[in-house]
Amino acid sequence: MPKGRPPDPTRKRRGTGNRPQAGEAKRVKQEVVIQNLDLVPTEAFPPPADLPVAVHEVWRAAVADLGGANYMRESYVPTLFAYCQAVYIHTQASANIAQYGVLVKGNNGPMANPLIRIQKDAAASMLRLAETLGLTPAARIRVGLMEVTGMSLLAGLNSVLDKGK
Repeated sequence: MPKGRPPDPTRKRRGTGNRPQAGEAKRVKQEVVIQNLDLVPTEAFPPPADLPVAVHEVWRAAVADLGGANYMRESYVPTLFAYCQAVYIHTQASANIAQYGVLVKGNNGPMANPLIRIQKDAAASMLRLAETLGLTPAARIRVGLMEVTGMSLLAGLNSVLDKGK
């Protein structure tokens, strides 16, 4: 096996072999220096500023479940915002129910904590919005079935068109 650099065809035509001609610049190795800039990756859909900080992770998890920037659309933002607000209200109501109990002191004696209704409404809103966004297993199955139905409909149309030829 020959040693050295493989022959350069352009230099071979000139008859100079591997040696550069007079005045031809030599290749200089350039060293690349990468500076540590501590770059923070930007989010395609960051949590809105008016969303409580306590549910920012819920926002990020939902965006990730929606496929990040691939399937997340700008039109989903209001629904996702309402979902996160419902999660926040449910969390606050649950914490207060745990602190004060299911029964609280009323004018006519013990009564059901009014926060139970708020918690229940927030849970219903969460479920409805999660279904709308496709964040629940049932919603994902439904979307998958709709895709399968669409594909089978498309296959049926293609077979009818093929028979017509």
